[in-house]
Amino acid sequence: MIFYLIYVSSAIRQMPEEDLLILLRQSQAKNCDLDISGMLLYKGGNFMQMLEGEEKTVRELYATIKNDERHKNVLTIITGNLKERNFIGWSMGFQNMDKVADLQTYDNYIKDNLTLYSFKDDAEQAYEFITHFNASNR
Repeated sequence: MIFYLIYVSSAIRQMPEEDLLILLRQSQAKNCDLDISGMLLYKGGNFMQMLEGEEKTVRELYATIKNDERHKNVLTIITGNLKERNFIGWSMGFQNMDKVADLQTYDNYIKDNLTLYSFKDDAEQAYEFITHFNASNR
C-alpha cells in the first residue's frame, strides 16, 4: 500500500516564479531521494500539496515541511492509503494556479480566487482536485 497525505498552507509572502522554481527543484531532489511522489499547487500565496510514499517517510517529510519558514498555517486535509501512486514517476509535479486560465471542472474555484483552504471541509474534493492534474497529463 502507498500512503498519501494532502495539506494546504500559506506562503509568508507572495512568491515570484523564480522562487517557486527553486522550491520545486529542491522538492524534486529530496522526494527522489526518499522515493516520494506528489503534486504541488500554488495559488495566490497558498500551497496545496499531495505526498505519496511509504507512510513513515511521508510523515517524517511532512514534519519537516511543517517547520519550513517559507509558509505558515499548515493544515492537513486528508490522509489515506492507495493501491498505487497517482503520480508515478513524478518526484514532484507542479502547477502555478495563478497561470491557469481554464480548468473545466474547477472553473468556479479559479474564478473565485481559490484560497485552497476551502478544501478543508471537503477532503474528497481536495483529493479529486489535486489528482486531476495527473489525469490531465496522461
